[in-house]
Amino acid sequence: MTRASAVDARWSLRARRAHTLIVERPHTEPLLGFYLSLLELQTDVCVPAEAARWLPAVNASSESELPTLRLERLPLGELSDTFTAFCRGMPSTAPEPIARAAQAASAADAETRTNLMLALLSGSRFDTEADVLACQPEPLAFLPRGFLSPLAEALSGLVALPDRLPRTPTCPQCGWPPQVSVLDDEPDARGTRRLVCAFCAAAWIFPRSVCPWCGTSGDEGLQFHVDDAMPHVRVEECRSCRRYLKSVDLRVRGLAVPVVDDLATVELDLWAAEQGFEKIAANLLGM
Repeated sequence: MTRASAVDARWSLRARRAHTLIVERPHTEPLLGFYLSLLELQTDVCVPAEAARWLPAVNASSESELPTLRLERLPLGELSDTFTAFCRGMPSTAPEPIARAAQAASAADAETRTNLMLALLSGSRFDTEADVLACQPEPLAFLPRGFLSPLAEALSGLVALPDRLPRTPTCPQCGWPPQVSVLDDEPDARGTRRLVCAFCAAAWIFPRSVCPWCGTSGDEGLQFHVDDAMPHVRVEECRSCRRYLKSVDLRVRGLAVPVVDDLATVELDLWAAEQGFEKIAANLLGM
């Protein structure tokens, strides 16, 4: 069985895009190779969880309430064994800090693993768990995010957004910040901009000229940087708050997959960091 066929059908497009980018951009192979292995692990461990089973627990109390999902209400104790299997199954392609964190988490007690998941969902720091497990906070944060994001994505797909969605810089489904923005044409609007959630992958319309972090527009708002090697991906940096995210223009490269093309353009993240910009939300692999 090939890597692409071993991945859940919902993510097979991401896997195919990762394979394409590895061929087009060989220097991305270590990073995207790990990502492909991660998609397989998520398929083996996370997909069997029945998202509909958890929906009543996390649904917002009102149809107009945002975010529509309160994922911190998930019964994390019931997910602990599956999270352990996720940590133990970490592929050999994992960077050494993540592999070490996964080994430490899988050997820890159930309460520690539950606390890792709760820290992610509540937006808390991982310093306490890092001290307990003798690991760095960043690779520890990767573990619950990699484990819970497929469940968050599945739950998000079960909930319809309100018809009249207010302009919101954070995900209306789960409350996380955006990972990347997308530009595409629609029948009634050209160059529509959508933000894609860093956790549940939901996408929602947002004004093209507005910074999602601080809300600034106009001369003090967004400016753009494009690398000729990947002309469909650009950096949207805000001159006011010094935050940025990447934008994928599907009108230029219709076969792009935003969450994957974000992973494959590390050089843009390095350029932005050199200019003193900070990313609104690191991607799944911490960049």
